Amino acid sequence: MEIPSQNILLDVNVSDRDDLLKFISSKCQDLGYTDSSKELYDSFLKREADYSTGLQEGFAIPHAKTDAVKSAQIVYVRTTNPIDWKTYDDKPVTDIFALMVPESGVGTTHLQMLSNLATALLEDDFKKEIRELNDSQKISDYITKKIGVNVL
Repeated sequence: MEIPSQNILLDVNVSDRDDLLKFISSKCQDLGYTDSSKELYDSFLKREADYSTGLQEGFAIPHAKTDAVKSAQIVYVRTTNPIDWKTYDDKPVTDIFALMVPESGVGTTHLQMLSNLATALLEDDFKKEIRELNDSQKISDYITKKIGVNVL
């Protein structure tokens, strides 16, 4: 699975976590990944209610498991300003990897996407490179290569 450059959203101006999740859900409807931005948004919120997907060092991995999603997708968002999110280091978030998967892919695709991404986020070089790149296609190519989603 390749992460297309249209899934790389840079310089996004949102006020908070919920505004960001609404933005991502709406963008996914515009891209044809879902027919219901509301159902996708509700799925993100349901996951956040169980446990925050904020990590540390400014990263978060919100994810949605819902049949409102037509196919597994990863969307990378970089915000213009840090947003509050419950994180391990109590610091705001600027870099978000939103994972979406249909219910049928919950046991396999979702876990592989999450595992590959979490492993990459342990690497300082990955985090540094993601933040330094400013071209959507280069970011798309880098993420696809580094997290190995092309093997799903």
